Amino acid sequence: MKTLCPNKEVCGSCSWSHIPYDKQLTQKLSDINGSFALKEVDLQVEQIVPSPRTEHYRNRMDFVIDFEGRMGMRQKGKWWKVIDGHTCFLSDEKIEELFHLVRDWSKTAGLSYFDRKAHHGLLRYAVIRSTTLGQTMVNIVTSVPEDEAPVRAALDKLAQDDRISTLIWSQNSTVSDVSFGDTLETIKGEGFIEEHIRGSKFRISPNAFFQTNPHAAVALLDTVDEFCGDLSGKTLLDLYCGSGFFSIALSSRAGKTIGVEMVPEAIRDARINAELNNAQVEYHDAKTEEFDWKTYGADIVILDPPRSGMHDKALADVIEAKPETIIYVSCSPKNFAREMKQLQQHYRVEAMRAIDMFPHTPHVELVTRLVRI
Repeated sequence: MKTLCPNKEVCGSCSWSHIPYDKQLTQKLSDINGSFALKEVDLQVEQIVPSPRTEHYRNRMDFVIDFEGRMGMRQKGKWWKVIDGHTCFLSDEKIEELFHLVRDWSKTAGLSYFDRKAHHGLLRYAVIRSTTLGQTMVNIVTSVPEDEAPVRAALDKLAQDDRISTLIWSQNSTVSDVSFGDTLETIKGEGFIEEHIRGSKFRISPNAFFQTNPHAAVALLDTVDEFCGDLSGKTLLDLYCGSGFFSIALSSRAGKTIGVEMVPEAIRDARINAELNNAQVEYHDAKTEEFDWKTYGADIVILDPPRSGMHDKALADVIEAKPETIIYVSCSPKNFAREMKQLQQHYRVEAMRAIDMFPHTPHVELVTRLVRI
């Protein structure tokens, strides 16, 4: 099969793009079940929901600007090399359009480029986001300048383009090679963009996480909703809640809803999102492993940890608290299989479903309903 990526051999973002999509789905199921077999966990997932879109589905791309002004994706396995002019066929069309705008701007802005080895220079990243509502965010990440005036003049010029809904200037005061800053300033627009998923409104701020495939996010939310079952009069706890994706959508069906998230920007968004949707959710800005959530006596706990899986302390707390039902949303079935070695001593699996949120990559979401034995 001919790959959809012109730089497939050097860019690693779409490592499965040479595989027909139906075979990708089959392989993902095989990989999940292989992880279970490897950990000697007696489980089998048979259902995978395909993504409604397999191209141009990503709503966020972090483009690197290197020390010689090249802008694009990194070369596979070479953090110091950038494929100049290379976007990605996985990104939303609006992101691709804005990539070319920002790349042209960066070459005429009169600003220096950041050297990741020598640790000097200004322009570092262009993080471009979009929503299905047509809104766009461009976040220009720079070092801290000695003189702000030239940067502001250049950004003001970029802000004149009507295709940018909001323009953010992020300053990174460290030498760390990360695509966000510790000081943010809104140059144009509201400083955030909005997305609508299954009737709920979500505000997305520059540093907060949001589901990267909004088209498949509906299936993910539908599955979690279905697996939760009857929430009437029950306490629902959403750990690793992010900006409230699950808790806000499900709160109207529950007696009480609580969300816990360690990223301050995400919790700020979650509280605003609750107001936007008239949702009654109690949010806490804390690490799951450090927050005493057991006192809530939750009936149903949603777990949606990062790809690295749950902290050992958090997993121990879940086993100690023994909530009646756990809905585990995992973007790393391999780590989920490792944790199931302990969870299966206290829980039985009633339902499992994979959701393909990441076509043309080996990644997949797995949703599991666990009921206390």
